[in-house]
Amino acid sequence: MASKNEGDDEWSRRAAYGIREKILAGTLPKENLPHERVGPGTGQICVACERPIAADDVEVERDLPDAGLHRRCYDIWAAEWPRCESA
Repeated sequence: MASKNEGDDEWSRRAAYGIREKILAGTLPKENLPHERVGPGTGQICVACERPIAADDVEVERDLPDAGLHRRCYDIWAAEWPRCESA
């Protein structure tokens, strides 16, 4: 049976792959954008993982239409977009 950390690591790897694919496809930006809001989830769909951002999740909104992300997805996007600049 996998530990919680192993499950988190697997989720993070899959999420990073999916987010990188969206960056390369142009669905997510290849540039840093200013924060608009960081706070409790509003129920909107995360633009990175396409799952709802629940009220007990931290939501990061960016300066784009419908650009809410889970904090965890935002952290992955922030780490991945600079790696995609030359792609």
